[in-house]
Order: sequence, then C-alpha cells, then structure tokens
Amino acid sequence: MSTGQDLVTGGLLNINAFSPGQPLSPQIASQCLEVLNDLTESLNNDQAFIYTQVENITQWTSGQYQYSVGNPVGSNPGFFLGNVTGGSPIITGVVGIPAELAVNASLTDLQAAIPANAIVIDFNAVAQTVTMNQNALFSSSGLDNVTYTTPGQIILSSGIAMARPLRVNSGYTRVTGGSASGLDYYFDVISYERYKEIGFKGVPGPWPYMLAFQPTYPLGTLWVYPAPAASNQVHLFTDLILEEFTLTGEVQLPQGYNRALKKILALELCPMFGKTPSPQLLMQAKEARELLGAQNTSPVVTLRYDSDLVYSRHTDASWIMDGGFR
Repeated sequence: MSTGQDLVTGGLLNINAFSPGQPLSPQIASQCLEVLNDLTESLNNDQAFIYTQVENITQWTSGQYQYSVGNPVGSNPGFFLGNVTGGSPIITGVVGIPAELAVNASLTDLQAAIPANAIVIDFNAVAQTVTMNQNALFSSSGLDNVTYTTPGQIILSSGIAMARPLRVNSGYTRVTGGSASGLDYYFDVISYERYKEIGFKGVPGPWPYMLAFQPTYPLGTLWVYPAPAASNQVHLFTDLILEEFTLTGEVQLPQGYNRALKKILALELCPMFGKTPSPQLLMQAKEARELLGAQNTSPVVTLRYDSDLVYSRHTDASWIMDGGFR
C-alpha cells in the first residue's frame, strides 16, 4: 500500500531533494503531487504500462448503433447548492437546477455527506429537489456544494455511467432471452476509419459483430454494426485507467509499480528542483519501466479459423462410411 506522499517522498529521495526525517513542506508536497498525477495521466496512454483490463457490463438499446460514453464532471456550472438530510435520499432547497443535470449523473459533495457511488434517479425543478439512489450519511451544515457529472448513454449494470475509455480492446454480446439465452457472440473491434467505409450503418441485426470507438472528448463515441435488434447484455473490455493519487489516500498497486513510479517521478521532478539525473537513476527508471512493459505486453493474437476448415480426419475412423468425401 502506498500514498501519494510516499511516492512523492520516494521521488525526491532519488534526486537528493529530500532527506529522511526532514519535514515535507505542504506547498512542495502539493506541487509534487500535481506532477505525479500529470505523470500518471500520461502513462495511462501507454498500453505497456497498464496491467489489466476492466469488464464493463451494460446492454444495447434496440435499433441504436451510436452511443456516447463517459461520465465527465459537468461544466454548466458543474455544481449546485442544496440541503442534504441524513438518512434521506432527497436533496432539498436546490436553487436553479442545472439544465445539463440528468438521471444517472454521479454526485459528490464538499461536506462528504453524500455516500460513494451516489447517482441521480430523479429531480424536480418546481419542488427544487434532487433524489439520489442512496440515503445521505448525515445532514449538511447549511447549503452543501454538490458536484454532478454529465453521463453518456452507456450505463453499467451498477447504474453508474461507464467512464470514457482510452481504447476498447474486445467484447461480446450475451443473449439474455429465448432459446439462445446465455450464448456469447464476439464482435471485432475495428478502427473508426474502417467503420466509415460501411455504406448504410443502420442495417438491423440480432446483435453487432463490429464495433468502433471514436475518441471524441469529453464523451467518447461507440459505433456498432449492425444495429442490435434486442437489448441484450454487452461485455466491453477496456484498459484500466490509473486514478489520481491523493497525499494521504492509500492505493494498492501490483508488484513493481511503486518502484517504477518513484523512479520515473524522480526524472519528472529534476527540472523543478534544478537537478541533473544520475546515470544510475536513468538506468533504474529504464529498467523498472521495461520490466512492467514485459509483464503487461499481450501475446501475439493467434489466427482463428472455423473448425470445419481445419478439420483433421487423421484420427476419425468414420471415414470408412463416406470414403473421406464430405
């Protein structure tokens, strides 16, 4: 387990900008934490630095072939003021409910009275209320500042909007009704350029067999072909995005990540503290990153064939019934 302060301290020690036992200035800690989070955000783009995938379970909308995906914080204005009552899911006295507030928006608040993973299930501009899916932990002291998100159209089985992915790696549709219930149908993830070659994108089908991700921002866009005819379950596999660190919050990372982050962060901090990285630090940072890359690199994808195309008669004694002609 590590905190943001542990990583910051380790980075500073690697460039001799900090001594064991020395108090860490809150201003320096805050600035170094910002550098750490900028670094982590950048490393998320390197697939070799990502150690696992996330399974996102949602469902198709019948007849729809374009979906927005993401859950960014709102921007107009991004927050509202209201009274949070302990043991109640209703936020009252909301003055001016934002026009972009929507069902499934995630909520957080300044006073920490709203529980984790709380989402909007209803709101009423006339009654000046916003209803959550959970009860508040305690009553706010006066008006609370509540931040909300603007969810895309991909809503997970938990009710929370799916985060905008950096890429979609693979996925499948699971049939949830009829005689084929429980069967999974894989779809290929293609480039957006390949998807644009399709002449008529609204062709209906039982489930999609192609998916393309367009990395629009702040909401990404998923395109599927053909348009699903039923609201079957969907399993989308995306890269895990490393979250931001806080100074005191504990984060558990796999083997090798603490060392790699400290060494790479040390290189990032060198210009800020007027330091020149030593050859040993450069070698160690390179080694730590390469070890993670070797561990995380996926094996080469094998070709898949229909079993009938590669069927062998070598151990099949039934050839005597048809002479091998079938």
